[in-house]
Amino acid sequence: MASIEEVKASVAASVDGTGRAVTGIQQVSDQLDDALALLRVTAIGSFHPAVADAIAQLEQARLRLDEAATLARAAVDAAERYRMIV
Repeated sequence: MASIEEVKASVAASVDGTGRAVTGIQQVSDQLDDALALLRVTAIGSFHPAVADAIAQLEQARLRLDEAATLARAAVDAAERYRMIV
């Protein structure tokens, strides 16, 4: 069985890894924002359904990344609370 200090260290490592993942998610989200802005500027005046679909899909991807980052931050908070009580 793991000692309390080993458990705390494992939780801390998980929190650190999750923090790095959230940073990565934010970077990807920023890249999608840039791609979305470029596509919108490029598509000005175009009413082609494929462009509208591409914009909608990128918006959904960005929203889901934001959701993933929010969930990961909540997981970090919960893990930190656990680490404080063990």
